[in-house]
Amino acid sequence: MYTIIDYLNNYKNIKVKDVHWNTLDNLLCAVLVYVPIEGFSKKISLEEFYNISQQKKPLPEMMGEMVRTAYIMLDIIKDSDRYKNIKVSNFINMKNENTQFGAATFRVSGKTIVCYKGTDSSLIGWIENFRVTYSYPTFTHNLAIEYLKTNTHMLTDKEVYVAGHSKGGNLAMVSAMEVPLSINKKIKKIYNIDGPGLRKEQFESVAFRNISDRLVNVLPTGSVVGVLLYNENYNVVKSNAIAFSEHYPVTWNVFGEFFVPGVISTISSQLHENTTTGTENLDPGKMQDAFETIFLNLEKNYSSKINFSFEDLRTFYRNMKNLDPEISQSIEKIIGSVLKIGAGKN
Repeated sequence: MYTIIDYLNNYKNIKVKDVHWNTLDNLLCAVLVYVPIEGFSKKISLEEFYNISQQKKPLPEMMGEMVRTAYIMLDIIKDSDRYKNIKVSNFINMKNENTQFGAATFRVSGKTIVCYKGTDSSLIGWIENFRVTYSYPTFTHNLAIEYLKTNTHMLTDKEVYVAGHSKGGNLAMVSAMEVPLSINKKIKKIYNIDGPGLRKEQFESVAFRNISDRLVNVLPTGSVVGVLLYNENYNVVKSNAIAFSEHYPVTWNVFGEFFVPGVISTISSQLHENTTTGTENLDPGKMQDAFETIFLNLEKNYSSKINFSFEDLRTFYRNMKNLDPEISQSIEKIIGSVLKIGAGKN
């Protein structure tokens, strides 16, 4: 079945005026933000962006799946008619003890696409995925909100899209919710690409309702990340992969300019249930104390890489023994659902 790689190969020389800018084009931008280069603020051409990316290109064995995909896509579009006029600016690639945050702004054919990077291999990146369950806004949410504020020009930007994959999708959604109305009304679509939803309080807020008709939630049939927390109106996509590999958009089926619709799996639906109604009676303060204690007891620098080795998982479970019983039971159900998906069960 065809994927976005086929779309790029087949449409790269079809100009935007002939085939409208669409979801797959925004997904392209959301993947390009994974390129592991140093940040820059100036506006550069696609050719310059490509050249910079080649200077910092990791060895193949050092690339994660999203980085590998970003380089494949760059190779396809670098000389294309459709994308050659893209301008890239305000590229951020930040990682420290408080956050793992990436973002970039793309401008092409009168459109502005603000994109946020998803989780990398750092411990702090994974910690942030847990923090959205008990904290709002998080440190990284605030970075995303400020980024959207400062990278949307009041006079020149007429048609704005906000997008992100994985954690980046959650950042796209939250930043669009929390910017001033003057910026919010310029946003045509927000793309949460297999990224977590929201806590119940934010999901039921006026801020969410103000963007819900422009929010596009895309996730694969066996989603692990996109089904977390509260959200609605999922666009479920068939994938060529199984288990955790479905998280990577390069595996998703497309036909022409569109994703091929699928049906969410039973286990993914269960995971969604476990992280919504299954946790709504838990005290957020107790959840925060529990998770932060677990993270601290991993005895790793938050900015360091983590591969979730067997020893890491043993430490994680060992630290759960001293948690509040209700919270411990809830976490075990969530982890159990994730492991079932990882084993390829439906």
